Amino acid sequence: MRKKITIVTLIASLLFIQGTFNTQVLAEDKDNLEEIQQERKKIHNDLSAQEQKINELYDDMEALNEEVSRLDVLLQEKEAKVEETTYEIETTKEDIYTLQEEIDSLNTSIEERFDLLKSRAASYQKSGGLINYIEVIFGSQSFGDFLSRVTAVNQVMDSDAALMEQLEADMKLVEAHQHSTLEKLNELDQMYEEQEAERALIKQEKEQQETAKASLNDKRKELVAYVEQLEGEDTRLKTMEDTVKQEIAAAEAAERERQEKIKAAAAEKVKQEEQARVAAAKKKNVEKKEEQKESEPVQVKKEEPVADKPEAKPTPTPTPKSEPSQPDKKSFTVTATAYTADCNGCSGTTSTGIDLKANPNAKVIAVDPSVIPLGSIVHVEGYGHAIAGDTGSAIRGNKIDVFVPTKKQATSWGVRTVKVTIQ
Repeated sequence: MRKKITIVTLIASLLFIQGTFNTQVLAEDKDNLEEIQQERKKIHNDLSAQEQKINELYDDMEALNEEVSRLDVLLQEKEAKVEETTYEIETTKEDIYTLQEEIDSLNTSIEERFDLLKSRAASYQKSGGLINYIEVIFGSQSFGDFLSRVTAVNQVMDSDAALMEQLEADMKLVEAHQHSTLEKLNELDQMYEEQEAERALIKQEKEQQETAKASLNDKRKELVAYVEQLEGEDTRLKTMEDTVKQEIAAAEAAERERQEKIKAAAAEKVKQEEQARVAAAKKKNVEKKEEQKESEPVQVKKEEPVADKPEAKPTPTPTPKSEPSQPDKKSFTVTATAYTADCNGCSGTTSTGIDLKANPNAKVIAVDPSVIPLGSIVHVEGYGHAIAGDTGSAIRGNKIDVFVPTKKQATSWGVRTVKVTIQ
């Protein structure tokens, strides 16, 4: 009987030791679980803060997209204005070319009429001039013949006078066409400058748009990457949390099993003590004290995992429109000097008949006609749009001479290497 009681006591002692160990393991697991949950809570708080920043960033991107849309409309308007200016430039060029053709035609007519007047004057001088006309009139045989001869002489003189009047009118018309050409050249320069300013502004605004969008997109990527890192860490901790919970559940199950075994051993012990009570009262009292030693089960409170928040979707970024392509033009580099209308040996009138003294602000250049045809519209770097309206003995090959109003400006210009574009 004593041996049987000793075995029961040993079993109870082992169960007590096992329970103590399980209790320590369970306590450690609970401490680890609490630590993991605290760390996950911090990560969730950080995730919430980062998601708030991402939402704010999306608001900024939305505002930027609205600004981009507004700028797109503005850019379209400016591009339309550029196209309109381009059309006006081309129209102005056509007007200039038309005026040049009319000037050439008038100059040809003027030369022909001038030659005719010179021929008539020479003939008039050889035939005796006014005396000869008087002889013709007074050599008439009758009054009727006299009237016929007077009428014929008057018709010849009237024809010469009309020819001279027409010649003078054509010369004035040439001068007016030249003046109109120079005014249109100035208008062409102004439209060209406005067009280039609009193009530069469009380019600058597009660059600002692209820079702002790239900056926001980089920031969004950085925040999303950080959120993904936090979510990855949270996933890892959640796995650890699940593992610890499983360990706690296993420890609690083992503790319940241990408690059942303790209760069974205690019941067996009570039964054995009841049978041995008659043998030894003192031993019975000792055994009763041992029966009263029971461990109460530990209640574990389970915590629910924190739900993950869904990831916000990024707003798509619009594709910028490309700029319209420009037509190719003949461009090359030349050596440029400057001249005035008051230079030594200068008449003040170009080879095409432009009066530079009467038009001191005219944009005219002297060219080699084999390189730049006379009458061409040319854009000169640093000078503007001009007409190729003059030549010079020293102007050969890729060399031009730009007209300026004063000798001071000519000296200031000096000798330059510039780019010219034949329009």
